[in-house]
Amino acid sequence: MTKLIVNTVRSQNTGTVDFKDIISANLQKQWLDTYGVIKACKNTIDEDVIIPSGTNGVTAGTVIVSPGKTVTIQGEWRII
Repeated sequence: MTKLIVNTVRSQNTGTVDFKDIISANLQKQWLDTYGVIKACKNTIDEDVIIPSGTNGVTAGTVIVSPGKTVTIQGEWRII
């Protein structure tokens, strides 16, 4: 399971959030640019995944499900 931990500081005056640490999932950097505009995505699913009912999931670009792994879609999954 991927756990996302973010160290942020929210400015009360501007309402903006500044990221103070690199955001990563399983040691993979999640943003390719300094400002968080370009999100990094792997193109291979290496684990069994369930998208629960009432949940929307999105994947960008080509995606491959590894042999022996499954993606169970009970909710919605969009690949763009």
